[in-house]
Amino acid sequence: MSERILKRAIFTVFILMLALTAGTVYALDTVIGSTGIYLNGEREAVRTQETNLGNLMTDAMRAFSGADIALWNGGGIRASAKVGDITLEKAMEIFPFENGLVTLEVTGAELIEILEHSVDAYPAVAGKFLQVSGLRFYFSPNRPAGQRVLNVYVGGEPLHINKTYVLATSDFLAAGGDAYEMFLDKELTYLGVTEQQVFIRHLMENSPVFPKVEGRIVVVW
Repeated sequence: MSERILKRAIFTVFILMLALTAGTVYALDTVIGSTGIYLNGEREAVRTQETNLGNLMTDAMRAFSGADIALWNGGGIRASAKVGDITLEKAMEIFPFENGLVTLEVTGAELIEILEHSVDAYPAVAGKFLQVSGLRFYFSPNRPAGQRVLNVYVGGEPLHINKTYVLATSDFLAAGGDAYEMFLDKELTYLGVTEQQVFIRHLMENSPVFPKVEGRIVVVW
């Protein structure tokens, strides 16, 4: 059995164990991974800028789903994590809503519309501000709302307006949450996992983690 298959098996058993012991002190105290760097999930940060915790979560989503892009609303991140062990309780504190992970298809033009909605209230603190993986974009707050996105790169390549991309996100956003109504007519693929499970699995397989701010979201004044 390969190491990757073994880790997936361990993860499955772990989730079953949590289901059987949910709510107990033992389960909440269970160490699921660790971080070698402070994970920034502060309210003002995740709702106005790229953060290393946002990058960690969206990278985990993209790796799990195999999507080209992953997007997560900053309002869905509710806590930070100090250097050291991360327990189940901390994971649930960071991601408390148990939103499901879904994939869907968007064109380049639709992706620009999504990103415009993400930044149209900037610099105001807004839960709809997106954390991203698989893309980098530049926007100018000096421009009118709806015309702020300047350049977008997906997988290191310039965005193609007519190209179709596979996007991973939460079922909350896909249902039009935070006014992302552009998702409402999309056909969704439900991946059968919650945000907490994706985060736990990623930590179990990759700890200690050292996510960085990489210039995925660039403000141009």
